Amino acid sequence: MTLDLSAITDSLLDLVSSSWASAPLWAELDAAEAAAGSPLSPVPAFTPTFTGFAPDVLPKENGPQLSLYLYHVEADNARESLFWQPQMVSSLAGPGQPVGFLPTALDLYYLMSAYSAGDYHQEQMLMSIAVRLFHNKPILRGVTGSSSWELTLTMEHRSYDEMSRLWQATTSPLRLSVVYRAAVVFLDADLAPQANKDTSSFNVMVANAAGQLPVATSSAGATAASPPSPPPPAVLLGTFRQGSYIGPAGEEVSFTQEPATVAPGQQVWLVGANLSGAPVALISGTGTVSDITGWVVEPASSPSRIVIEVPSGAGSPPGPPPAAGQYQVRVGTNQVPLNIAPWVDPSPGPIVSGTALALTGAGFAPGQLEIAVGVTPVPAGQVTVAAGGASVSFTYPAPDVAAGTVLPISVRVAGVEADPALWVRT
Repeated sequence: MTLDLSAITDSLLDLVSSSWASAPLWAELDAAEAAAGSPLSPVPAFTPTFTGFAPDVLPKENGPQLSLYLYHVEADNARESLFWQPQMVSSLAGPGQPVGFLPTALDLYYLMSAYSAGDYHQEQMLMSIAVRLFHNKPILRGVTGSSSWELTLTMEHRSYDEMSRLWQATTSPLRLSVVYRAAVVFLDADLAPQANKDTSSFNVMVANAAGQLPVATSSAGATAASPPSPPPPAVLLGTFRQGSYIGPAGEEVSFTQEPATVAPGQQVWLVGANLSGAPVALISGTGTVSDITGWVVEPASSPSRIVIEVPSGAGSPPGPPPAAGQYQVRVGTNQVPLNIAPWVDPSPGPIVSGTALALTGAGFAPGQLEIAVGVTPVPAGQVTVAAGGASVSFTYPAPDVAAGTVLPISVRVAGVEADPALWVRT
Protein backbone atom coordinates (compact mmCIF):
# COMPACT_ATOMS: atom_id res chain seq x y z
CA MET A 1 0.00 0.00 0.00
CA THR A 2 1.03 3.64 -0.34
CA LEU A 3 2.80 5.01 2.73
CA ASP A 4 0.06 7.24 4.18
CA LEU A 5 -0.27 6.63 7.91
CA SER A 6 -2.92 9.35 8.16
CA ALA A 7 -5.24 7.15 6.07
CA ILE A 8 -5.07 4.46 8.79
CA THR A 9 -5.75 7.02 11.53
CA ASP A 10 -8.67 8.53 9.61
CA SER A 11 -10.18 5.07 9.05
CA LEU A 12 -10.08 4.33 12.80
CA LEU A 13 -11.63 7.69 13.64
CA ASP A 14 -14.31 7.26 10.96
CA LEU A 15 -15.18 3.85 12.43
CA VAL A 16 -15.97 5.44 15.80
CA SER A 17 -17.68 8.57 14.47
CA SER A 18 -19.93 6.64 12.05
CA SER A 19 -21.02 4.28 14.86
CA TRP A 20 -21.49 6.98 17.51
CA ALA A 21 -25.25 7.57 17.10
CA SER A 22 -26.04 3.84 16.97
CA ALA A 23 -23.78 2.79 19.86
CA PRO A 24 -25.47 0.16 22.11
CA LEU A 25 -24.76 2.32 25.18
CA TRP A 26 -27.53 4.78 24.27
CA ALA A 27 -30.22 2.09 24.04
CA GLU A 28 -29.02 0.58 27.32
CA LEU A 29 -29.21 3.96 29.07
CA ASP A 30 -32.70 4.55 27.66
CA ALA A 31 -33.84 1.19 28.97
CA ALA A 32 -32.43 1.96 32.42
CA GLU A 33 -34.12 5.37 32.51
CA ALA A 34 -37.44 3.91 31.36
CA ALA A 35 -37.26 1.22 34.05
CA ALA A 36 -36.62 3.89 36.68
CA GLY A 37 -39.50 6.05 35.44
CA SER A 38 -37.19 8.92 34.55
CA PRO A 39 -37.69 11.13 31.47
CA LEU A 40 -35.60 9.89 28.57
CA SER A 41 -32.46 11.84 27.64
CA PRO A 42 -31.74 12.74 24.01
CA VAL A 43 -29.97 9.99 22.06
CA PRO A 44 -27.06 10.36 21.72
CA ALA A 45 -26.61 12.49 24.84
CA PHE A 46 -23.79 14.52 23.24
CA THR A 47 -21.69 14.60 20.08
CA PRO A 48 -17.91 14.79 20.52
CA THR A 49 -15.07 15.74 18.20
CA PHE A 50 -12.88 12.87 16.98
CA THR A 51 -9.27 13.83 16.42
CA GLY A 52 -5.83 12.40 15.81
CA PHE A 53 -4.03 15.17 17.74
CA ALA A 54 -1.93 14.51 20.84
CA PRO A 55 -3.57 14.82 24.31
CA ASP A 56 -1.90 18.19 25.06
CA VAL A 57 -3.92 19.80 22.23
CA LEU A 58 -7.36 18.69 23.50
CA PRO A 59 -7.82 21.29 26.31
CA LYS A 60 -7.29 24.03 23.75
CA GLU A 61 -10.37 22.96 21.75
CA ASN A 62 -14.07 23.26 22.60
CA GLY A 63 -16.41 20.46 23.69
CA PRO A 64 -15.83 16.76 24.47
CA GLN A 65 -13.17 15.04 22.35
CA LEU A 66 -11.83 11.57 21.68
CA SER A 67 -8.16 11.44 20.69
CA LEU A 68 -6.56 8.55 18.78
CA TYR A 69 -2.94 9.69 18.72
CA LEU A 70 -0.36 7.77 16.66
CA TYR A 71 2.66 8.03 18.96
CA HIS A 72 4.92 5.19 17.80
CA VAL A 73 5.70 3.12 14.68
CA GLU A 74 7.98 0.09 14.59
CA ALA A 75 8.89 -2.70 12.19
CA ASP A 76 7.20 -6.06 12.67
CA ASN A 77 10.39 -8.09 12.37
CA ALA A 78 8.75 -11.41 13.21
CA ARG A 79 6.18 -11.08 10.42
CA GLU A 80 8.71 -9.63 8.01
CA SER A 81 11.15 -12.50 8.49
CA LEU A 82 8.50 -14.94 7.26
CA PHE A 83 8.30 -13.22 3.87
CA TRP A 84 11.22 -10.98 3.06
CA GLN A 85 14.59 -12.70 2.84
CA PRO A 86 17.63 -10.38 2.55
CA GLN A 87 19.39 -12.96 0.40
CA MET A 88 16.84 -12.12 -2.32
CA VAL A 89 18.40 -8.69 -2.81
CA SER A 90 21.21 -9.77 -5.13
CA SER A 91 18.81 -11.56 -7.46
CA LEU A 92 16.19 -8.78 -7.50
CA ALA A 93 18.12 -5.53 -7.55
CA GLY A 94 21.74 -6.46 -8.15
CA PRO A 95 24.60 -7.00 -5.69
CA GLY A 96 24.89 -4.48 -2.87
CA GLN A 97 21.43 -2.96 -3.21
CA PRO A 98 19.88 -1.88 0.14
CA VAL A 99 16.99 -3.77 1.74
CA GLY A 100 14.85 -0.69 1.07
CA PHE A 101 13.91 -2.38 -2.18
CA LEU A 102 12.20 -5.19 -0.26
CA PRO A 103 8.65 -4.72 1.12
CA THR A 104 8.27 -4.06 4.86
CA ALA A 105 5.70 -4.53 7.63
CA LEU A 106 4.85 -1.94 10.30
CA ASP A 107 3.02 -1.97 13.63
CA LEU A 108 1.27 1.28 14.58
CA TYR A 109 0.70 2.21 18.24
CA TYR A 110 -2.10 4.59 19.20
CA LEU A 111 -2.79 6.31 22.53
CA MET A 112 -6.58 6.67 22.90
CA SER A 113 -7.87 9.16 25.47
CA ALA A 114 -10.90 11.39 26.02
CA TYR A 115 -11.31 14.95 27.28
CA SER A 116 -14.25 16.98 28.53
CA ALA A 117 -13.69 20.22 30.39
CA GLY A 118 -16.60 19.96 32.83
CA ASP A 119 -18.08 16.45 32.76
CA TYR A 120 -16.18 13.28 33.59
CA HIS A 121 -19.26 11.27 32.55
CA GLN A 122 -18.69 12.34 28.95
CA GLU A 123 -15.03 11.29 29.06
CA GLN A 124 -15.86 7.83 30.39
CA MET A 125 -18.80 7.39 27.99
CA LEU A 126 -16.45 8.22 25.09
CA MET A 127 -13.95 5.60 26.21
CA SER A 128 -16.70 3.03 26.89
CA ILE A 129 -18.15 3.32 23.39
CA ALA A 130 -14.77 3.31 21.61
CA VAL A 131 -13.34 0.34 23.57
CA ARG A 132 -16.51 -1.68 22.99
CA LEU A 133 -16.52 -0.87 19.28
CA PHE A 134 -12.86 -1.84 18.76
CA HIS A 135 -13.48 -5.09 20.66
CA ASN A 136 -16.43 -6.00 18.42
CA LYS A 137 -14.69 -4.94 15.17
CA PRO A 138 -11.02 -5.87 15.57
CA ILE A 139 -10.37 -6.20 11.82
CA LEU A 140 -10.23 -2.99 9.79
CA ARG A 141 -10.20 -2.82 6.00
CA GLY A 142 -9.74 0.13 3.68
CA VAL A 143 -8.22 1.42 0.44
CA THR A 144 -5.33 3.86 0.01
CA GLY A 145 -4.85 4.99 -3.56
CA SER A 146 -5.36 1.89 -5.69
CA SER A 147 -4.25 -0.59 -2.99
CA SER A 148 -6.56 -2.27 -0.49
CA TRP A 149 -5.33 -3.10 3.02
CA GLU A 150 -6.39 -5.01 6.10
CA LEU A 151 -5.14 -4.87 9.70
CA THR A 152 -6.01 -6.16 13.16
CA LEU A 153 -6.62 -3.84 16.11
CA THR A 154 -5.67 -5.13 19.58
CA MET A 155 -5.55 -3.54 23.02
CA GLU A 156 -1.98 -3.50 24.39
CA HIS A 157 -1.07 -3.93 28.05
CA ARG A 158 1.05 -1.07 29.40
CA SER A 159 2.26 -0.76 32.99
CA TYR A 160 1.31 2.26 35.10
CA ASP A 161 4.93 3.50 35.02
CA GLU A 162 5.08 3.29 31.22
CA MET A 163 1.77 5.11 30.81
CA SER A 164 2.91 7.80 33.27
CA ARG A 165 6.11 8.40 31.28
CA LEU A 166 4.11 8.56 28.06
CA TRP A 167 1.78 11.21 29.48
CA GLN A 168 4.71 13.18 30.90
CA ALA A 169 6.17 13.27 27.39
CA THR A 170 2.96 14.93 26.15
CA THR A 171 3.21 17.58 28.94
CA SER A 172 -0.40 16.78 29.90
CA PRO A 173 -1.92 15.63 33.22
CA LEU A 174 -2.58 11.89 33.30
CA ARG A 175 -6.09 10.95 32.13
CA LEU A 176 -7.95 7.71 31.43
CA SER A 177 -6.27 6.18 28.35
CA VAL A 178 -5.46 2.91 26.59
CA VAL A 179 -2.92 1.84 23.95
CA TYR A 180 -4.02 0.05 20.76
CA ARG A 181 -1.77 -1.74 18.27
CA ALA A 182 -2.75 -1.68 14.59
CA ALA A 183 -0.95 -4.42 12.67
CA VAL A 184 0.25 -5.35 10.21
CA VAL A 185 0.55 -2.46 7.72
CA PHE A 186 2.36 -3.85 4.66
CA LEU A 187 4.23 -1.31 2.55
CA ASP A 188 5.26 -1.96 -1.03
CA ALA A 189 8.96 -1.65 -1.81
CA ASP A 190 10.56 1.18 -3.75
CA LEU A 191 11.45 0.29 -7.32
CA ALA A 192 15.03 -0.93 -7.60
CA PRO A 193 17.25 0.84 -10.15
CA GLN A 194 17.84 -1.02 -13.36
CA ALA A 195 21.34 -2.35 -14.02
CA ASN A 196 23.33 -0.80 -16.88
CA LYS A 197 22.81 -2.54 -20.18
CA ASP A 198 25.67 -4.51 -21.70
CA THR A 199 27.15 -2.92 -24.80
CA SER A 200 26.05 -4.91 -27.85
CA SER A 201 27.27 -2.70 -30.74
CA PHE A 202 29.18 0.50 -31.64
CA ASN A 203 28.44 3.22 -34.20
CA VAL A 204 31.47 5.00 -35.67
CA MET A 205 30.78 8.28 -37.42
CA VAL A 206 33.38 10.36 -39.40
CA ALA A 207 32.89 14.08 -39.99
CA ASN A 208 33.39 15.59 -43.44
CA ALA A 209 35.73 18.45 -44.27
CA ALA A 210 33.19 20.98 -42.97
CA GLY A 211 32.94 19.22 -39.62
CA GLN A 212 29.40 17.95 -40.30
CA LEU A 213 28.28 14.50 -39.10
CA PRO A 214 26.01 12.23 -41.16
CA VAL A 215 22.72 11.01 -39.69
CA ALA A 216 22.83 7.30 -38.71
CA THR A 217 19.83 5.46 -40.02
CA SER A 218 18.71 1.87 -40.38
CA SER A 219 18.50 0.18 -43.76
CA ALA A 220 14.86 1.31 -43.98
CA GLY A 221 15.83 4.92 -43.46
CA ALA A 222 14.51 5.21 -39.87
CA THR A 223 16.59 5.73 -36.74
CA ALA A 224 17.43 2.34 -35.22
CA ALA A 225 15.93 1.60 -31.76
CA SER A 226 17.46 -0.67 -29.08
CA PRO A 227 15.35 -3.63 -27.95
CA PRO A 228 13.51 -3.22 -24.62
CA SER A 229 15.07 -4.86 -21.57
CA PRO A 230 13.20 -7.90 -20.21
CA PRO A 231 11.14 -7.43 -17.00
CA PRO A 232 12.62 -8.79 -13.74
CA PRO A 233 11.49 -12.35 -12.90
CA ALA A 234 8.63 -12.98 -10.50
CA VAL A 235 9.70 -14.34 -7.09
CA LEU A 236 7.21 -16.17 -4.81
CA LEU A 237 8.13 -16.49 -1.11
CA GLY A 238 5.05 -17.84 0.68
CA THR A 239 1.34 -17.63 1.41
CA PHE A 240 -0.42 -15.56 4.06
CA ARG A 241 -3.99 -15.33 5.29
CA GLN A 242 -5.64 -13.23 7.97
CA GLY A 243 -9.08 -14.49 9.01
CA SER A 244 -11.56 -14.55 11.86
CA TYR A 245 -14.44 -16.59 13.27
CA ILE A 246 -17.15 -16.14 15.89
CA GLY A 247 -16.34 -17.96 19.14
CA PRO A 248 -18.85 -19.76 21.37
CA ALA A 249 -19.38 -16.64 23.49
CA GLY A 250 -20.21 -14.56 20.40
CA GLU A 251 -16.80 -12.86 20.28
CA GLU A 252 -14.87 -12.34 17.05
CA VAL A 253 -11.54 -14.20 17.10
CA SER A 254 -8.83 -13.09 14.64
CA PHE A 255 -5.95 -15.28 13.46
CA THR A 256 -3.20 -15.43 10.85
CA GLN A 257 -1.79 -18.38 8.92
CA GLU A 258 1.64 -18.74 7.30
CA PRO A 259 1.64 -20.92 5.20
CA ALA A 260 -2.04 -20.46 4.61
CA THR A 261 -5.07 -22.72 4.48
CA VAL A 262 -7.99 -21.32 2.49
CA ALA A 263 -11.56 -22.52 1.82
CA PRO A 264 -13.97 -21.82 -1.07
CA GLY A 265 -15.10 -18.19 -1.03
CA GLN A 266 -12.08 -17.01 0.98
CA GLN A 267 -9.05 -14.95 -0.07
CA VAL A 268 -5.35 -15.63 0.45
CA TRP A 269 -2.17 -13.65 -0.26
CA LEU A 270 0.73 -14.97 -2.38
CA VAL A 271 3.68 -12.92 -1.17
CA GLY A 272 6.86 -12.11 -3.06
CA ALA A 273 8.27 -9.58 -5.51
CA ASN A 274 7.72 -8.56 -9.16
CA LEU A 275 4.37 -10.39 -9.09
CA SER A 276 2.25 -7.97 -11.16
CA GLY A 277 0.68 -9.77 -14.12
CA ALA A 278 2.40 -13.08 -13.38
CA PRO A 279 0.40 -16.27 -14.18
CA VAL A 280 -0.58 -18.46 -11.22
CA ALA A 281 -0.82 -22.26 -11.24
CA LEU A 282 -2.19 -24.75 -8.70
CA ILE A 283 -0.47 -28.16 -8.44
CA SER A 284 -2.31 -31.07 -6.82
CA GLY A 285 -0.71 -33.87 -4.82
CA THR A 286 -0.82 -36.09 -7.90
CA GLY A 287 1.02 -33.50 -10.02
CA THR A 288 -1.98 -32.11 -11.94
CA VAL A 289 -1.34 -28.47 -12.89
CA SER A 290 -4.28 -26.04 -13.18
CA ASP A 291 -4.11 -22.42 -14.33
CA ILE A 292 -5.80 -20.31 -11.60
CA THR A 293 -4.86 -16.86 -12.89
CA GLY A 294 -8.62 -16.23 -13.16
CA TRP A 295 -8.81 -16.37 -9.35
CA VAL A 296 -6.64 -13.24 -9.00
CA VAL A 297 -8.32 -10.21 -7.37
CA GLU A 298 -6.57 -7.49 -9.38
CA PRO A 299 -7.66 -4.39 -7.37
CA ALA A 300 -6.22 -5.87 -4.15
CA SER A 301 -2.97 -7.15 -5.72
CA SER A 302 0.36 -5.34 -6.02
CA PRO A 303 3.94 -6.09 -7.13
CA SER A 304 4.64 -7.62 -3.70
CA ARG A 305 1.50 -9.76 -3.40
CA ILE A 306 -1.10 -11.55 -5.46
CA VAL A 307 -4.52 -11.85 -3.82
CA ILE A 308 -6.53 -14.85 -5.01
CA GLU A 309 -10.08 -15.86 -4.12
CA VAL A 310 -10.97 -19.55 -4.25
CA PRO A 311 -14.20 -20.20 -6.21
CA SER A 312 -17.22 -21.15 -4.15
CA GLY A 313 -19.42 -22.37 -7.02
CA ALA A 314 -21.40 -19.12 -7.18
CA GLY A 315 -20.50 -15.55 -8.06
CA SER A 316 -16.96 -14.47 -8.89
CA PRO A 317 -14.59 -16.08 -9.70
CA PRO A 318 -16.64 -18.56 -11.71
CA GLY A 319 -16.19 -22.30 -11.60
CA PRO A 320 -16.68 -25.12 -9.13
CA PRO A 321 -14.73 -25.10 -5.86
CA PRO A 322 -11.53 -27.19 -5.92
CA ALA A 323 -11.35 -30.41 -3.92
CA ALA A 324 -9.94 -30.05 -0.41
CA GLY A 325 -6.38 -31.22 0.02
CA GLN A 326 -2.72 -30.27 0.12
CA TYR A 327 -1.53 -28.33 -2.92
CA GLN A 328 1.38 -26.27 -4.20
CA VAL A 329 0.87 -22.87 -5.81
CA ARG A 330 3.36 -21.73 -8.46
CA VAL A 331 4.30 -18.27 -9.70
CA GLY A 332 7.24 -18.01 -12.08
CA THR A 333 9.72 -20.73 -11.17
CA ASN A 334 8.86 -20.80 -7.45
CA GLN A 335 6.19 -22.87 -5.75
CA VAL A 336 5.04 -22.91 -2.11
CA PRO A 337 2.50 -24.96 -0.09
CA LEU A 338 -1.18 -23.96 -0.04
CA ASN A 339 -3.83 -26.10 1.66
CA ILE A 340 -7.46 -25.96 0.53
CA ALA A 341 -9.94 -26.78 3.30
CA PRO A 342 -13.66 -27.55 3.40
CA TRP A 343 -15.94 -24.70 4.39
CA VAL A 344 -18.51 -24.95 7.20
CA ASP A 345 -21.39 -22.46 7.10
CA PRO A 346 -21.39 -20.67 10.50
CA SER A 347 -24.85 -19.11 10.12
CA PRO A 348 -26.74 -21.62 12.34
CA GLY A 349 -24.45 -20.92 15.29
CA PRO A 350 -22.14 -20.41 16.81
CA ILE A 351 -23.75 -22.88 19.25
CA VAL A 352 -25.98 -25.82 18.23
CA SER A 353 -27.42 -28.61 20.35
CA GLY A 354 -28.44 -32.26 20.08
CA THR A 355 -26.64 -35.43 19.05
CA ALA A 356 -28.09 -35.54 15.51
CA LEU A 357 -26.68 -32.60 13.55
CA ALA A 358 -26.49 -31.35 9.96
CA LEU A 359 -23.84 -29.02 8.53
CA THR A 360 -23.89 -27.08 5.27
CA GLY A 361 -20.91 -25.69 3.40
CA ALA A 362 -18.61 -26.91 0.63
CA GLY A 363 -16.01 -29.60 0.04
CA PHE A 364 -17.45 -32.45 2.16
CA ALA A 365 -15.92 -35.38 0.28
CA PRO A 366 -17.20 -38.90 1.06
CA GLY A 367 -14.45 -41.25 2.18
CA GLN A 368 -12.11 -38.38 3.08
CA LEU A 369 -14.32 -36.60 5.62
CA GLU A 370 -13.47 -36.71 9.33
CA ILE A 371 -15.71 -35.12 11.98
CA ALA A 372 -15.01 -34.84 15.71
CA VAL A 373 -17.01 -33.34 18.58
CA GLY A 374 -14.53 -32.15 21.14
CA VAL A 375 -11.81 -34.80 21.11
CA THR A 376 -14.19 -37.65 20.19
CA PRO A 377 -14.23 -38.72 16.52
CA VAL A 378 -17.63 -39.43 14.94
CA PRO A 379 -17.70 -42.99 13.50
CA ALA A 380 -17.69 -43.02 9.70
CA GLY A 381 -20.81 -45.19 9.66
CA GLN A 382 -22.78 -42.42 11.36
CA VAL A 383 -21.86 -39.75 8.77
CA THR A 384 -23.95 -39.15 5.61
CA VAL A 385 -22.68 -36.80 2.87
CA ALA A 386 -25.23 -35.34 0.45
CA ALA A 387 -24.64 -35.37 -3.31
CA GLY A 388 -22.30 -32.57 -4.36
CA GLY A 389 -20.64 -32.39 -0.92
CA ALA A 390 -22.55 -29.25 0.12
CA SER A 391 -24.06 -30.76 3.28
CA VAL A 392 -23.43 -33.54 5.76
CA SER A 393 -25.47 -35.07 8.59
CA PHE A 394 -24.17 -37.18 11.45
CA THR A 395 -25.06 -38.63 14.82
CA TYR A 396 -22.57 -38.84 17.64
CA PRO A 397 -22.79 -40.48 21.05
CA ALA A 398 -23.37 -38.08 23.92
CA PRO A 399 -19.94 -37.41 25.50
CA ASP A 400 -19.29 -38.10 29.16
CA VAL A 401 -19.16 -34.45 30.22
CA ALA A 402 -21.24 -32.19 32.43
CA ALA A 403 -24.51 -30.90 30.98
CA GLY A 404 -24.08 -27.48 29.39
CA THR A 405 -20.48 -28.10 28.31
CA VAL A 406 -19.59 -26.44 25.00
CA LEU A 407 -17.50 -28.57 22.61
CA PRO A 408 -16.07 -27.59 19.18
CA ILE A 409 -17.08 -29.38 15.98
CA SER A 410 -13.98 -30.02 13.87
CA VAL A 411 -14.24 -30.96 10.18
CA ARG A 412 -11.31 -32.32 8.15
CA VAL A 413 -11.13 -33.46 4.53
CA ALA A 414 -8.01 -35.10 3.09
CA GLY A 415 -6.17 -34.14 6.28
CA VAL A 416 -6.99 -30.39 6.00
CA GLU A 417 -9.13 -28.87 8.75
CA ALA A 418 -11.80 -26.21 8.20
CA ASP A 419 -11.88 -22.92 10.13
CA PRO A 420 -13.72 -23.12 13.48
CA ALA A 421 -17.39 -22.37 12.88
CA LEU A 422 -19.80 -24.23 15.19
CA TRP A 423 -19.89 -25.57 18.75
CA VAL A 424 -22.16 -28.11 20.47
CA ARG A 425 -23.74 -27.52 23.87
CA THR A 426 -24.31 -30.85 25.58
